Amino acid sequence: MNAPSQPGWHGVMPYLVSPLTAGGELRADVLARLIDDLIAAGVHGLSPLGSTGEFAYLNQAQRLAVVEASVAAAHGRVPVIPGVASCAIPDAVAQARAYEAVGADGILAIMEAYFPVGDDGVVAYFQAIAEAVSLPVVLYTNP
Repeated sequence: MNAPSQPGWHGVMPYLVSPLTAGGELRADVLARLIDDLIAAGVHGLSPLGSTGEFAYLNQAQRLAVVEASVAAAHGRVPVIPGVASCAIPDAVAQARAYEAVGADGILAIMEAYFPVGDDGVVAYFQAIAEAVSLPVVLYTNP
């Protein structure tokens, strides 16, 4: 398992909304303005595709577009830590790898489950994500 050093993240790291057109296209200009405003207000990081980012309602292409636009708009000024969520481990791993490839600074691993998952399944989910990337991984759970 990868063991990256602690990134030293701290402070306010809001979950971003995912502004879309009525047709489902990302409003990258709106997202960029939001990110600029949040950074100007003093946030310490950004987390697209968290709970308020509607991750459960976006397809793979939309999710990737949100992360790409967030990384581009942040310009390295603050870390971008997108949410990875799926009921299937291979899909979660693919998301994490894709977000690392487009410049994410870390991964917010969200356990998405329809049916109850035992402790071993929870560990396997988070461990698979952590082992798939060289980025720090933050575990998110809402029991």
